Amino acid sequence: MFGRVLPFLVLPPLLLSCGESGGLFTSTTNPCLLVTVAEAQQALGEPVQEGTLSDPTTCLFKAQRHADNTVTVQLDELVGKDQRVWFNKTRLGRDSRLIPGLGDGAFRIDSSPTVSRLTFMQKDALVTVIVASTKQKHLGESVTLLSHAVATHYGAPLATTLPPTASNSNPGEEGSAHLVSRPTTVTLTQTLPGPSETQTGPHKAPSLDPAGLIGTWHTRSTQGTTQNDMLLIIKPNLEWSLSSMMQFDGVLNAEGGLWLLERANTFKGLGWKGTYRKKTANSFASTGSVQATWTRLAPDENPKRIPTELWRLRRDATSVPVFQIKTVDPDLVGQWEGGGTYAGGSAAFVWAIKPSAATDLLIVESLRGTVKTKDGLPQLQPKKKKKGQRVSVVAIYDHGFTTTDGKTNLRWSKLLPESTEDRQL
Repeated sequence: MFGRVLPFLVLPPLLLSCGESGGLFTSTTNPCLLVTVAEAQQALGEPVQEGTLSDPTTCLFKAQRHADNTVTVQLDELVGKDQRVWFNKTRLGRDSRLIPGLGDGAFRIDSSPTVSRLTFMQKDALVTVIVASTKQKHLGESVTLLSHAVATHYGAPLATTLPPTASNSNPGEEGSAHLVSRPTTVTLTQTLPGPSETQTGPHKAPSLDPAGLIGTWHTRSTQGTTQNDMLLIIKPNLEWSLSSMMQFDGVLNAEGGLWLLERANTFKGLGWKGTYRKKTANSFASTGSVQATWTRLAPDENPKRIPTELWRLRRDATSVPVFQIKTVDPDLVGQWEGGGTYAGGSAAFVWAIKPSAATDLLIVESLRGTVKTKDGLPQLQPKKKKKGQRVSVVAIYDHGFTTTDGKTNLRWSKLLPESTEDRQL
């Protein structure tokens, strides 16, 4: 996934060999009961043998023809402070990719082209799923989908939306994403994944009625380790608005008017920082990487600067308890809404700050324009259009359409009411 083989990988005590790990941890649940043979077979893409216990906490499924191709499930139901420290530190590492919607937090590491592992925390348990194969081309997708099955069997909570499929991801972007501290500004020229459900098939549309585009449309993409939810609203007067929502979590230091946010999945030293000044008990201002004026939100209050449909699509926060020496000004604890700039771009923000120093920052950028028709094809034209930019609707299918600028495509699906259930940040 990252296009290189790591020279070494620091693993937690749970991932030691069978001889070393025996007796260190105990489990009242048989890890072999967390995966079926059919699920292991689907993950490897080939027939597998029945799972066997290599020790009380580890179950191994081997491929029938290629014994080195395996699925491993490791379960530690008595997680102590050291394991929590490891979990929190590793999930913030630059080689870890946060996976939303699994237990109390999850991350995945693609340590080589043939090995991918995902670890999630569920209350006092750590569960690790490893897929090793020289045959499976999409290890990252396989281990993520298999981990959702494992979490279901274990009774861990799941988000309502599964991760995007490998055919919709863009692995070529992930290797370089760790080298930048600010995500790409929202544009209409990104390649985004299409609907995961089976369609009746896109068909060429030499002439389309722009009125058929009226509605609310959604797609989700992954840029490096950052997940983006994109919301496109086209009104009856053919004016449109595009909003891109990015959500980060990390660890915050805030004391004496100075703040430092160590974002997950970045090189050490690339955190965001600045100053803050308290105005009232329910407001403060920040400078530096995020320049904004903040207003406190009530626990059940929705922000006013973010489209309701997009706010409802946010993922559950993946923050876990932080076992590090961090200080957070008690007056900053809570959930805040703000508007301003970051790294030179305008955006709306929601910042959730916990007493533990765990924090989640949600960033929403917006773009507006109108739908025009040229050569029989509707075009989404931004009000501040760049020279030569043409974004045309070129294909339609059930509940969606595809746009292109001649180089990259965007595929949009109709946002259904049942997909906008409220979830806490």
